[in-house]
Amino acid sequence: MKEIDDTPLPESETDWMTEDPRVRIGLLEALLVAQGLSLSSLEHEFAALHQRVANLETQRTPQDENDDPEWF
Repeated sequence: MKEIDDTPLPESETDWMTEDPRVRIGLLEALLVAQGLSLSSLEHEFAALHQRVANLETQRTPQDENDDPEWF
């Protein structure tokens, strides 16, 4: 076993983004598993949040719009 790891380092932190997309997905899934999550659980959570936003948008009425610049 070597005392020093001589594995070449990427030129920048974003070099992993140029790899095969399957590798990126695998890395992301490994990070999720390390955090106790799964890709499917995040997909379900995202879908639920998307539905909540859609429901909120349908509840808006024209008087909810406030174009007065001083209001902001």
